[in-house]
Formats: sequence, C-alpha cells, structure tokens
Amino acid sequence: MIVENRYSCRDDAESGEKISDPPKSHLNGHGDMGTDTKTDRCGLTSGGPRSAGDILRKIGDKVKNNLLFVLTLAAVFWGLILGVIIQQCVTPYSTDTVVVLLKFPGELLLRMLKCVILPLVVASVITGLGAINAKSCGKIGGVAVTYYITTTVMASILGLVLVSIIKPGSGNEDNTYVEKQGVTLNQNTNTLDTIMDLLRGAFPDNIVQATFGKHATELTNMSRDDGSTYLERSLEFKSGSMNMIGIIVFSIVVGVIMSLHPEETAPLMKVVEAINDLTMRLVTLILWYSPIGIFFLIAGQFAGVENFGEMMSQLGMYMVTVLGGIAIHFFIVLPLIFFAFTRRNPVNYYLNMLPAMATAFGTDSSSATMPVTMRCVEENNNIDRRISRFVIPVGATINMDGTALYEAVACLFIAQVKGVSLNFGQVVVTGLTATLAAVGAAGIPSAGLVTMVMVLNAVNLPTDMISVLLTVDWFLDRFRTITNVMGDALGCAIVQELCTEELAEMDREKEMLGNGDGDVLLQGRADVEIGSTL
Repeated sequence: MIVENRYSCRDDAESGEKISDPPKSHLNGHGDMGTDTKTDRCGLTSGGPRSAGDILRKIGDKVKNNLLFVLTLAAVFWGLILGVIIQQCVTPYSTDTVVVLLKFPGELLLRMLKCVILPLVVASVITGLGAINAKSCGKIGGVAVTYYITTTVMASILGLVLVSIIKPGSGNEDNTYVEKQGVTLNQNTNTLDTIMDLLRGAFPDNIVQATFGKHATELTNMSRDDGSTYLERSLEFKSGSMNMIGIIVFSIVVGVIMSLHPEETAPLMKVVEAINDLTMRLVTLILWYSPIGIFFLIAGQFAGVENFGEMMSQLGMYMVTVLGGIAIHFFIVLPLIFFAFTRRNPVNYYLNMLPAMATAFGTDSSSATMPVTMRCVEENNNIDRRISRFVIPVGATINMDGTALYEAVACLFIAQVKGVSLNFGQVVVTGLTATLAAVGAAGIPSAGLVTMVMVLNAVNLPTDMISVLLTVDWFLDRFRTITNVMGDALGCAIVQELCTEELAEMDREKEMLGNGDGDVLLQGRADVEIGSTL
C-alpha cells in the first residue's frame, strides 16, 4: 500500500516508503511547527485558541523563571506602602525606634553587598583585561571613558538648562526653609584641592591602605601674630570608604601586564578567575536575600519622613526639576545614544535591566548594585564578559550622570533662593565643576552632597543651604542611582558594538591557541610588544 499523504502521521511499514519531513515553509525560526498551522488529520498541531489553563501555566512559567525580579518589585511596592502607613500611624516619639528596627534587615543587605565589592572589582577588572590584548585594552578603555565623560557632561548641561527655564528657587525667601539641625559638612575645601585629591587617589602609596580609606586635603583657619588669618593645608587619611579609583587603577595595570605576559602569569590568572567565580556565587546567594532587605530599607526610609506634605510644599518645584531632568536623560538621551550606536531596541534592554534598577532604588548605591548590574548585562542582555567585567566597575566609580545633573540643578537653585545672579561664565564653571565633582563622588548613598560644597565654592555661593536639601536628598538620590546604573549598563553595549573587531580578533587568537598554533601567535605578539616598546 502506497502512502499518498507525505505528512501522514501513520508509519506504513508495509510500503517501506520514507515519509518525508514537512517543507521548510511550515517551520518557524526554531525549526518546529508554527502555531499558525492548521490542525492536521492526526491532531498533531493546533492553531485554535488556548485554554485558560494554558495561559495560567505560561504565566506561572514566566513568574518562576523571573522569580527574583518579581520578588524585588513586590518588595519595593509593599515596602513603600508599609513605610507610608507607619509614618501616618506611629507617633513621632516612637518613630525613631521603629525606623531603626525596620532598617536593620536592610542594613544587613547593604553590609553583605559591600563585603563583596572589593574582591568583585579587583577580580573582575583583572580577569576582564587579562583576557584582552594590550592594543584592545587601550581602545576599550578609551571608548568607555569617552562615553562616560560625554554622558556626564550632557546630564550637567541638561540640568543647567532646566533649572534656568523652570526657576524653582524664584519667589522663595530664606525663612520658608527650616534648617536641619545636627548636620555638619566640611566646607573647608576648594576646586583645586578636590581635583588634586582625585588624581592623588588614583595612585595610592599603599594599596592595602586604599581598601580602608583615602587621603583628602583639609584646610584649617590659622592666625598669625599680627591678627591676620590664613588657610593651612594638611593631607589627612579618611577611613570608612574605600579608595575605589586607586583600587581600579591598580587592577587595570595588573590586568594589562598579565595580558602582555600570558604564559608567565597563567597560574595567577587561574587564581584570580577562581576568586571571581567564587565571588559571583556569593553574589547569587545574597541576591536571594535582597527582596527582604530592600523591603525593609524602603519601609524604614519612608517611615522616617517627618512631614512629607511640608517637604513637598517647600521643595516641590526643586524636586520636579531634578526628577524631570533625570526622566529626560533616562528615557530620551540615553536611549537615543544607545540606539544610534547599537541599532538595538532600548526598550528590551531596559526591561532586562529591571532587577538592577529595583536593587539600585532599594540600596541607593551604584557600588552595592554592581553585582546585580553585571549579572543582568551578561545573562539578560548577552554582553561579553570581557567588556562587562571592565566597563561596569569603572562606570560605578566615575559615571555619575544623575549626580552631575542633580548638582548643577541644586547649585543654581540655591543661587535663585539667595537672589544671586550668575553670569554665563559662572554657569559654565558650575557645569564643569559639577561634572568633575560627579566623577569624584563615591558610589554610596548621598555622596553628591559632600561634593556639592566644591561646586558652590567654585561660584562663591553659600553652603549653608545644603542642609536644607538633605530633607529630600534621600528620595532624589534613589532615582539618581538608577540613572547611574543604567548609564553603566548601556555603556557596556555601546563599547561592545564599537569594539566588535577587537573582540573577534581576540576570539581568533584564542582559537589559534586551541589549535596548537599558540607558539607562533605568542611569538608574534611578543614581537609586536617589543617593537611598540622600542
């Protein structure tokens, strides 16, 4: 018996004919039958409407595959709700105790994330650059730094334009603002000393000491015998925060040297790679605790707000200006730059970064979010590890788009409140100083307020109103952190797109090494390196 239908589902053993596969036009991109084909007579395919059970099962699979992200978003939402309820219901006298207890689980999360920052940064940068040849290191680093500086300058300019148009400080009197008591900031600083401290920090004299703190210039008012005063400079060691710039520079140098001498440094590279893998496994464990920590961090922060309505009435337009600038930069400027270089859909890229955004909002720290950012760009957005392991740590240190925009807006806002008119040259100085201050700001909560003194001193504005901005900084800083984190993530894709040839060349070199041509390749690389040195 001859089988007439080539697509029959019955196997006719008597005929011995080979039943052919359906034509390619019936297959989708994955090689299986498309869902739009009609049901054949054997009922193998079905294009009919799906049942409610199928839809629920699909939704359940999606939730299961993205469980950590769903839990993180739920933690942000319910933490905000709980914080507002407690703020409205609990008496002011007992609020402090409640806030301390609420924040404690979140404090544990921050301590765990900060604990892995040092091994993660050092191991990531060294392994990332160790797998790249010296020529490619230069281009990748140059593209990354150029992107970071460009976006930071653009954010600063955007902030200056918006605050000049909206004028949030016009019409306000000094007595409408309640000074925040108990806040002390170091006002003995200037632009020159800040820049010198930044460069000095890039070359630490003790790399071990750099993991505990950094040096900063202190200016002290001294009196002479004739009654005149002068400022005495002294270099003081400030403990409590790592000298991240110095650690990254040291790691970059080590990684480049290891890439120049792959054979001699191979044992050390294996050790560093093992440390990197171990750190990422620790990060995975910490991330499963992050929804709990984020929930309590947000709840405690909102519960501690003394009077949200008064805060909005006094600083509402200032908050609108900052948030408006961040929204424009986040939803328009960065996606346009991303699309112009990569021709990829920024919406999908943003959606894949939602876990990192939620973590940034909860922890309020780009450095603490760095492990989640790396995981999202590598696993969700398919960024090459050689790019992400270098670009993300550097970006978390120097890429502060949200901070630059915020400091530019805050500086002109204070000038408007004080009735000080700034000329065009002073506005330009404000933008440049805000950019430099943002680069020098640490990736920790409210670090921009510390560098704000430098921006105000650059144009001779009073620094006493910085304490007023503290009342809303905790809220604005979370959106600045999200912008900084997304800037780092988008930078990875742009750097990867512009360095495609270098990555392909490194892949070819690796393939040659795997095929037994490593001696010839290494000799060629050595000749090039010796020639470039001479």
